[in-house]
Amino acid sequence: MELPDAPFYRRWSVILAGVVGVAAITALLGWRGLQQVASPATTGTTVTSTTASPSTTAPPTSANSSSKPEGVLWEEAGDEVAMSPGFRAPPTWRIEWSFDCSNFAKFGGGNFKITGDGAFERIEIQRFATRASGNQTFTRGGFGHLHVDSVCRHWTVTVLSG
Repeated sequence: MELPDAPFYRRWSVILAGVVGVAAITALLGWRGLQQVASPATTGTTVTSTTASPSTTAPPTSANSSSKPEGVLWEEAGDEVAMSPGFRAPPTWRIEWSFDCSNFAKFGGGNFKITGDGAFERIEIQRFATRASGNQTFTRGGFGHLHVDSVCRHWTVTVLSG
């Protein structure tokens, strides 16, 4: 007595071809997805200075964002949360920042924070004070966004090449 042939969907060759096909599609989609993500380069940092501003100093005014001076990659002034448009930083660049949180003086100051994503995912500048300013130099470039999160009355951030 001879056994009947199994239906086509139970044959090993069809099952194997299906598994190989699914694996190929998954690999292709994963590869395409990785091409669209910025490389997670480690961002090395060097703090160059951080100083508290005297209480009599007014916060700097922002420049016109439509005409940026040479070397300015992004600059913004505000009083709430902000996100930069995506920009590409050279191998050496720096962030200059200042804030006025005198509106939180009765609590000892307010929180000011700059973080990033993409190639800037390891950037984290965070200060708690009434007023402060400083700058930080970074030794790895790439493409990404910066996020400013603050409860302060006024803040400024300028990103410069070199």
